[in-house]
Amino acid sequence: MNLEQIVATARPSAESGFIEWVGGDNKNHKVAILDDFHSVDFLDRLWRGGTATFSVSSFGYDSIAAWQNFHFLVDLGPLYAIWLMESHRAVNAWSPAYIPTVFTLISQLTGAAITMPIFYFLCIVFSPSASELARTPSLHRSAWSRGNLLLIPLVLMLHTAEAWQSTPLLTGIGNVLAGQALKLFPGRRIGSPSPSIAHKAMLAVLALISTVVWVYTVLCFPHSIAFLFTAAPDPQDGLVLRSRKAFQADEIGLFASSLLWLVYSFVDLYFAGMISLSGLLYNIVCLPIGTLVLGPGSTFAVSWYMRELMLGSA
Repeated sequence: MNLEQIVATARPSAESGFIEWVGGDNKNHKVAILDDFHSVDFLDRLWRGGTATFSVSSFGYDSIAAWQNFHFLVDLGPLYAIWLMESHRAVNAWSPAYIPTVFTLISQLTGAAITMPIFYFLCIVFSPSASELARTPSLHRSAWSRGNLLLIPLVLMLHTAEAWQSTPLLTGIGNVLAGQALKLFPGRRIGSPSPSIAHKAMLAVLALISTVVWVYTVLCFPHSIAFLFTAAPDPQDGLVLRSRKAFQADEIGLFASSLLWLVYSFVDLYFAGMISLSGLLYNIVCLPIGTLVLGPGSTFAVSWYMRELMLGSA
């Protein structure tokens, strides 16, 4: 994740305004970078270099990066949804867990593998422990609320269907606006101790999409899966190889920290007396097995859901 090298490699394309590559047909291809994509000059200048970096996968002239990024971006959907669900937990108000959009926006500039482990660490330090949550009224410790019923459709529309660079910012803004809009209708506004059918169905949709893409990748990728996700240990030169390595390292770092955060969460539940030792070991062992079978995105969603059920039953 050498950001200076990545920026330097993408600079020629960003400055020239064109992305050029030689395709599989041995022909030269040239695509102009749009100067007015967001209609906001700051955002257009901010993402200009990133457009060149992502072009190796979005235009597919590096087939390995194209396969890896397709799976990686789809798997970010459940993570975005769960980070925002955590922000709806009343006891997380004004803690780092309350502002995931800030961290996800920064991660677009620095890499999720750099920013989100810091986010998880701050959540562990400043959010209530499981023991403290157990003494909190269930409605205040729950992540399920009427205000986030529109969250999954937002993720599906703004991320899964598009997966572009402004997704974290737009999803965060949409989450706030949707929550405020729902307050205009009569009904309970605070959290619920257990997930509604709508919450379950929406989270299941995101997990199912991730699993389908994971299985498709495992079955159809022309090389070994290890080759797809393992970053080369030695320095890489050129836009294609550097971008590929950055994408691979970003995914490994993000999901390793995400699953480790779940491990800490289950250990916390154990010390709070909400889960037995056998239950702790079972949930931890299921993380690597689930990652291999269902994919990392679905595994994260399912394991987080199990954690929520344990918190709700305290």
